[in-house]
Amino acid sequence: MKKHNINKFLLGAAVVAMGGLASCEDFLTITPTNSITKEDYWNTRSDVDNVRAAAYYQMTQLEDKILIWGEFRSDNVTLNKMDKTEYLRLKEAVLQPTQGMFDWGGFYKGINYCNEVLENGQRMIDNQIDPSFTEGDWLPIKAEMISLRALYYFYLVRAYRDVPYVTASVSSDTEAKASRIAATPGYQILDECIAQVEEAQKYAAKNFGAGVTSTGRFTVYSMSALLADMYLWRACLYNNIAEKKDASDNPYSPENASDGIVTASLQKCIDNCDIVINRLKSEYDRKLDLQNVAENDPRRKQPFPLYTNTASRFGSTLDSPYFLNFGVGNSDESVFELQYDGVNVSNSAYGTLFYGDEDNSFAPRIMTATPILFSRMAETDPDMGLARGYGLTDFRAFSTAMYEKENQNVFPIIKNIVNSVMIIAAEDVRKGADYSSYRSNKSSSASCPIYRLSDVMLLKSEAIARLLSKGGTASRSMGFHLINNLFARNNPEADSLPTETNNPTYCARLAPGWASTRSEESTDTLLRLTYYERQREFIAEGKRWFDLVRECEWRNETEEVLEWMAASSSVKNRCRNLWSLYNPIYAEEMKVNGVGYGDGNGKLVQNPVWQKYMQD
Repeated sequence: MKKHNINKFLLGAAVVAMGGLASCEDFLTITPTNSITKEDYWNTRSDVDNVRAAAYYQMTQLEDKILIWGEFRSDNVTLNKMDKTEYLRLKEAVLQPTQGMFDWGGFYKGINYCNEVLENGQRMIDNQIDPSFTEGDWLPIKAEMISLRALYYFYLVRAYRDVPYVTASVSSDTEAKASRIAATPGYQILDECIAQVEEAQKYAAKNFGAGVTSTGRFTVYSMSALLADMYLWRACLYNNIAEKKDASDNPYSPENASDGIVTASLQKCIDNCDIVINRLKSEYDRKLDLQNVAENDPRRKQPFPLYTNTASRFGSTLDSPYFLNFGVGNSDESVFELQYDGVNVSNSAYGTLFYGDEDNSFAPRIMTATPILFSRMAETDPDMGLARGYGLTDFRAFSTAMYEKENQNVFPIIKNIVNSVMIIAAEDVRKGADYSSYRSNKSSSASCPIYRLSDVMLLKSEAIARLLSKGGTASRSMGFHLINNLFARNNPEADSLPTETNNPTYCARLAPGWASTRSEESTDTLLRLTYYERQREFIAEGKRWFDLVRECEWRNETEEVLEWMAASSSVKNRCRNLWSLYNPIYAEEMKVNGVGYGDGNGKLVQNPVWQKYMQD
């Protein structure tokens, strides 16, 4: 049995337990200790902390999968290395189950770590194995593992839709080989995960101290961000669910499959977003008070606790949000991010996939940014022309991709590779940018943001748009305020340009009161602008493809979304079925647990669109 299938990953937690992973304070440090055996384990608080740390560490090892699954099929990136045939096929929508990129074993390995902690930690409390390890100590850890397990499953649902749902740990080869688990519908997995995370919030920690330990572990507030995201996806999966089918072509038959569950999920998304935004705003105001910032200071008037960009009048301008969120990391806008220290755990995914030094020199790697994102930069607000991409004053254009010369065709993605970005001319970013030190693949400490304030704001604006489209009650103008504040902070000079209405660079959306007057604007416009803002904000963060799939699930069709992407006619033809948007199950997994494969006891049904590429 090969190590990459679901039945083999389950041995992972036992291996980690015997290896003595990580202390409570430094969960990036791996200390190999071969003298510890399984029988000696689960006797002290430190044993629980070690495997808890392993569960987080395992997700840091999956950053490449997060980026490949969530980014590479999207309109954010284009293939730079034409000899990489597996990625060429991926971009052409020819997904072959034999490719290792579709191996989900690492995610189930992380799930098993969570299950190990949940089972053994509770057993230690029930049996009072370590008197110094109290229920008060245990419950916040339990909440963390329930939430982290939910995040693992959430990635699997977004990538595969229906997957095996495992909540019991497996610790032996015998158990692993005997395991035969069928797929559970994705909407049911989200139902379960949401219920569990909501219950766990009642005893979760509000924080674990400052910096890494609070943004690198699940708290009440990062749990709300996860809930908001899952609720939004749940609403889209349930929308038109009576018309949807599983991999065996059987209709779904959920109870209470009505518009009521869709609108309730969208409202829950909004509510959880508000919890996060209000928490960050409270912390923002508290810090202003501690710094004795005057009441008339512009920072006091910020409706959302965002870092701002202020254009320099004397030369280049530092992109402050980029520097603080990506150059420094674990910022005041951060909600939850994967942690790397560059010594014990290095973040090599960005350098390997986008722009790195694998060949002793920094150069573009497998994917670069799509040139069309930079095609309308003569305009300040390309959104108003119904086009995606960056405008004349958007700092993100060159804190995302490297600008080198006029009329260039290759835009190397440098997000999370460079530490800081200096925009040469805030009123016209086409003049370029200067970049500071580059992070090496082997020693990168770049953290990976899973949720930050901008994400939560745009989840809320999307939920508002969808709720309004279903006849629900929400503030459309608030939706526009959310997206516009993000646009404004990244376009600090957009409103300093000439105001003549016939000037193509004038940015109407930054005129006073623009967002407030949008109450009569169409819901479709709000959703479209939200998607354009999400695209600009999250390039190279593993979100765009999942955003597009979510919209297709909402519509229960793919045609118009593929038009958004400007997909080729061949891709459109191959992606008419919703199942074409999801990954195939890895061929090695099907050989072990697939219907019609192996010993005949398998339970998994291959994604129907990709079954034709299975080899006999």
